[in-house]
Amino acid sequence: MISAHPKLTINAAFLQEIKDDNLRLYGLLDQLRACWLVNDPDVFRPEWFTELICDLRDQIAMHFALENAFGYFEKPLTSDPLLSAEAQRLLDQHEELYLQICSIAEGAEALLYPEIDEAGYSRQVDLFREFYKAFQAHESAEFDLMMNVCLKQQKENRPLVSSDQEAGFCGR
Repeated sequence: MISAHPKLTINAAFLQEIKDDNLRLYGLLDQLRACWLVNDPDVFRPEWFTELICDLRDQIAMHFALENAFGYFEKPLTSDPLLSAEAQRLLDQHEELYLQICSIAEGAEALLYPEIDEAGYSRQVDLFREFYKAFQAHESAEFDLMMNVCLKQQKENRPLVSSDQEAGFCGR
């Protein structure tokens, strides 16, 4: 829903910096992608999948915490209602995506004991594939939002700032 009084915007420079600096997150995503490319427990060990998915869960938690704290902010001095609505939608997705990866990690851990459940492993890999696609769509939408905010800032020759935070400039 588009609010008549926008309450949220982003600091595109901080958001981009957070994304650029999180090489571990993107490395884990690439390693885990191999799970559905080689969905065979004899080749790609479920123990390894579980370790990687738990590491990914922790990286996602840190990634979203940093984005929430430094990339999104309330009380903008000026804002566009459409950009604000999109920022709110994407911010809300953080919790959904985090809960999704937590569920996959817990399911993967449960499959290891007392014996490895190979059918269950394949289900967890399929769930990860769905998460991966949703996460990539989310990241792409955040990138589009950052570009739209930057274009708006450049068009108006000023940053969109919060009364609580310093201005972040697109293109630094």
